[in-house]
Amino acid sequence: MQAGNSLVYAVRVFSGRVHINMIRRFGFLTVCSICLLVTHSARAADEHYLLDDPSYRALLFGEVDYRQTDGGDDDGFTIGQLVGQLNIELDSKLSVFTELTATARQDEDYEFEVERMFIRYNFSDMYKLSAGRFHTPIGYWNTAYHHGAWLQTTINRPDVVKFGSDVIPIHFVGVLLEGKLWQSNFGYRLGYGNGRCEEINDPCDLGDDNSEQAYLAQIYYRPLDALMLDTGLTVYADKVTPDDGPEADELIVNGYLALQGDRPELITEYTYEYHELTDAPGTGGSTNSVYAQVAYRLGGKAQHFKPYIRGEYLDVSDDDALLGYRGLDYQGVISGVRWDFSRYAALKAEVRREEFDSQAPETSFWLQLSFVFDPRVSASERRRMDQDQRSLAQSSRM
Repeated sequence: MQAGNSLVYAVRVFSGRVHINMIRRFGFLTVCSICLLVTHSARAADEHYLLDDPSYRALLFGEVDYRQTDGGDDDGFTIGQLVGQLNIELDSKLSVFTELTATARQDEDYEFEVERMFIRYNFSDMYKLSAGRFHTPIGYWNTAYHHGAWLQTTINRPDVVKFGSDVIPIHFVGVLLEGKLWQSNFGYRLGYGNGRCEEINDPCDLGDDNSEQAYLAQIYYRPLDALMLDTGLTVYADKVTPDDGPEADELIVNGYLALQGDRPELITEYTYEYHELTDAPGTGGSTNSVYAQVAYRLGGKAQHFKPYIRGEYLDVSDDDALLGYRGLDYQGVISGVRWDFSRYAALKAEVRREEFDSQAPETSFWLQLSFVFDPRVSASERRRMDQDQRSLAQSSRM
């Protein structure tokens, strides 16, 4: 933990021992200043044109899972999330996005939830302003892969960013400003809104539970290269009032690097968190998590197969004022293969070796059948797209 303690010390020196409050104040002033700049830019911009008919894109995702573990608890088949996404472009600059899920629960039939819903106005490539409910832009995975298991290579998300995670706030309700930094390959995101609720794995959809909103800032670099590099740094600050513990100040710092192609695919993230008691500054501890995933799509006749491996490590200090008493320590290794037997469906098989909160290691075997459906694509278009894919595969083998 020496590296974590050094980072805590550096942050305290920089902020004069009230680092989180300073970040909040600086974040508020920054968001207000940029919103004023955006408004001024919008007044000077040319008028946008209404579309004759608003365009839309609708997608439907689903999955069926099978699990077999050492302990045998809850083994067998499960129905995964059913996900619906709808994106509507109302005009050339204004759009609305909605993502709904239906999740099977043991104690009830299904749980329906609005996962994401926001309205976005594109002033320019440099300024895009959104308001609503988002996946919090902390790191890479949480904004690259949303609900719909077909989207991601693996069966499940890394433990630190799994849906319902206590480690980081998965959802964020508020405003988000994002865009490119001039004409460069750098970009940014600035957010201001409700942080964690009394149940810390839930967002505050109906107002923040305390008087302090959350702030976040992210900068990333995405050059147009063959490897599809994406790397960035995120800082998130909030005050959390949990229903099962004392009020705590929260600081999260995340760094990530991703190669988004298939040959290879590489994703790695490191997340550092510091939580201290609000009423006793300096009384707190840290949480460190890291994961790395490598995948590679095979060539030739095996091009529909994509083997992968991922290692994860999560260590929560007992002194962490928010997470230290929740038993979240985790480490695991996951290896598997994805078979894209159709353009719209994939079969994944995984073997996992995991250790939860210093318990005995557990080995499990997983299968998942995931799919996506786009109602805009007709049956004849699907057949043509599949024929094009087969022709491309044939030419690549020559």
